[in-house]
Amino acid sequence: MLNQSIAQALISLVPGKLAAVLTLLPDSASPITVKVSNAWLKPLDLHLSAYGNLNLQSDETVVKIPDSELNPTTNGREIRSRDQITIGGTNYRVVSARLMSLRTVWQCVVRKEIA
Repeated sequence: MLNQSIAQALISLVPGKLAAVLTLLPDSASPITVKVSNAWLKPLDLHLSAYGNLNLQSDETVVKIPDSELNPTTNGREIRSRDQITIGGTNYRVVSARLMSLRTVWQCVVRKEIA
């Protein structure tokens, strides 16, 4: 049976991890910036018209962020739509985000921002 510690250990097996900077926009405070070093991109199939309950426009991708890096001291940070993720100088706007895999990984559907 998969438990949270096994799910967290499996994250180390994911190839191609990238450094990312998250800019979180909470409801009542100033933006919060969080740096993570183990994010990864998961391209979506170009033939999909929907992903979950989200209609796709063909310019989306999925970014996965380990919750242990977003919340290293169990501080309750959440990724929400409108937040920004920067990877390799490219800015992405979060369209949808949810905590997956036994609350170990944030799965974010993002769109690349055009400058």
